Amino acid sequence: MKKNWTMRVALLIVALALITSCFVSGTYAKYITSAKGDETARVAKFGVLIEASGDLFGTTYKATTDDTPGASGDAASTLTVVSSNTDKVVAPGTKNDDGLKFAVTGTPEVDVAVTMTLESNYKEVFLKAGTWADMTTSDDKTDTFTLGSDYYPVVFTLKIGDNTYTGNLADIETALATTAATYKAGTNLATAIGNIQLTWAWAYGNANTPANGNDFADTLLGDLAAGAPTILPEANAPSASNYNLETRVSISINVFQVD
Repeated sequence: MKKNWTMRVALLIVALALITSCFVSGTYAKYITSAKGDETARVAKFGVLIEASGDLFGTTYKATTDDTPGASGDAASTLTVVSSNTDKVVAPGTKNDDGLKFAVTGTPEVDVAVTMTLESNYKEVFLKAGTWADMTTSDDKTDTFTLGSDYYPVVFTLKIGDNTYTGNLADIETALATTAATYKAGTNLATAIGNIQLTWAWAYGNANTPANGNDFADTLLGDLAAGAPTILPEANAPSASNYNLETRVSISINVFQVD
């Protein structure tokens, strides 16, 4: 009897040992590792703003102490140049010191390229080099003057930041092309580029010196604008391909992301 009891106790101890070993192996006897990925992202800022303001030309211009475009409500006595219709005009002694202004602002979070171009359809007032009728004399049927080089009376001035460029529109086109630049992400474009302004002036000729804002060429252009070919001596009148009486300016500023 004692032997049976001893055997039962032994079997019970073995069974308990087996049960305990299962718990131990299930709780402590395994490799464990883990990882977790959790990220968020937003769209990178572009936020570039390009603003244009101002008018380049006008239908009226104020007295010679100012010479700039007139405004609505100006007294007629203060105006020295007045268009006969709604066309904007330019003339000797006129200018625009304010002109067109552009501002590029923003601090994009991407690399950007900035380009400025003069649209290819631009026009400017000119008289080609040559010998033409002198309309400043009483004998304008026979008197002539000679231009040694092409005459562009309207002189434009382009300012970009601290840089200034002056000349005709072909010169301005070249200057704009050289301003193309790439800016790194985080660049304040307003600071990096600065203010952009295009102004112009048609100076009075101080002397009858060809190709120097002279009275000869100015008067001839003014007579051509008045439809005066009928009063010009045919032999000394410039053909249509040798002059232009209209100016047109269109500047495009583009900002785009680069790789």
